Amino acid sequence: MKIKYEFVTGAVEVDVPDEWGIVLVDLNRQEYNVNHKETRRHISLDACQYEGATFAAEDFGFDAVLEQDEAKKLVAAALPRLTEAQRHLIHALYFECVPPKVYAKQRGISDAAVSKMKTAALKKMKKVFQTG
Repeated sequence: MKIKYEFVTGAVEVDVPDEWGIVLVDLNRQEYNVNHKETRRHISLDACQYEGATFAAEDFGFDAVLEQDEAKKLVAAALPRLTEAQRHLIHALYFECVPPKVYAKQRGISDAAVSKMKTAALKKMKKVFQTG
């Protein structure tokens, strides 16, 4: 079996026994797979540019802060209109990031009950948001 090595100065072919050729081909395949595995998660910084504009971090300008304040005011106005259980649920799910299944287990209720309570609370909040 002939094995070809490529260098900057040129290529060299070497005759090797078939057993060694099989081993070398297998090693080359393994080396390729390892290199591919290591580099496939890397990203070029040039790839972050789209049509000449680099993607920036989230906008924390004055307008963005105003929008956040308005959203907080809407939520603050809607929360008192919920029942105590609904307020507790919304706080746990959205402010403490507790998964619904964990919340259900903590409160000793079913997942379906949590889902229904969440739907009802969000429906009430949406109504408050729409009416102002």
